[in-house]
Amino acid sequence: MKKGFTLLEVLVAVAIAGMAFGVFIVLAGRSADSTDLLLKTTLSTVAAHNALNAIIYGGKTFNDEEVDVLGYRVKVNQNFEDLMGFRVVKVESGTPDRGVLVELYEAR
Repeated sequence: MKKGFTLLEVLVAVAIAGMAFGVFIVLAGRSADSTDLLLKTTLSTVAAHNALNAIIYGGKTFNDEEVDVLGYRVKVNQNFEDLMGFRVVKVESGTPDRGVLVELYEAR
């Protein structure tokens, strides 16, 4: 009797390995997308905090202005609202491809 694998056993093993490799590729793609979203959210948060400080302490305005943060273009927009007697500054920030990612509020 010969020792070895039958064709059916080899096909099943190849199919299982192929499915595992496919799942790995999908998870790697999702991980890359999540990393991109996290980076752009962090950069948008930094830009929004900087803009909020510039608005409050420097008197600057940001109306659909794009700023450069570590080589990425981040769009910053501000709005003033009156809420229960307080003047509220609202700053929205995000990247052109992801849209608005961060909203910050400061009441004075």
